[in-house]
Amino acid sequence: MNGRRGVLLLLTIVACSHPSMPRYQPSDLAAIELRPADAPSGLAYVPQFSGDQDLKAFARDDAEQARLAADGFELGNGALFVPADRVSGGHLTARDPIVQGTVAVFSRDEGASASLGRFLDDLRTRQLRGVTDGPPPALGDESYRLEATNADGASVTVLAWRHANLVLVVIGTSFAPASVERLAHLVDARALAAFPSRASV
Repeated sequence: MNGRRGVLLLLTIVACSHPSMPRYQPSDLAAIELRPADAPSGLAYVPQFSGDQDLKAFARDDAEQARLAADGFELGNGALFVPADRVSGGHLTARDPIVQGTVAVFSRDEGASASLGRFLDDLRTRQLRGVTDGPPPALGDESYRLEATNADGASVTVLAWRHANLVLVVIGTSFAPASVERLAHLVDARALAAFPSRASV
């Protein structure tokens, strides 16, 4: 009995003294997110529909807000790019290219994964039409690729992935899939560079 108690005590000491795993912080988003200078040729950043988003702004409705809170949502960032001559307003057609980037940090890896899964389910069942799952990009701890059309019949490419407690998404509408991939790899490289290598947080 004494030996077993000693082993349990040792395990407790080791667990308590082990540094916490590195994780992304809300302050890391600024180094990762898509920026105005990242605008693809012919497109421009739309500041009024871009920027950091708190829980209420990030969630599409009250139910999702509650789920995100349970997942440990901390901060999100969205970036929108549209044709440069339409940044200040004007009608967008189905043929106009649009790019959206999203980055969100959670307190836990499991929460980030759960949120990513719900987002993809929402795209498949509500937002997009004729969704097919393509070969997932070699990004992060889990990754997904969707090809579909939207309600206007425009082609949509979605690349979504997760690094630890960080969710990343790049969506191109009427935009070349190869260009969506380039932007995804740009954001991914930034995420890797920003990953906290410090021993504890």
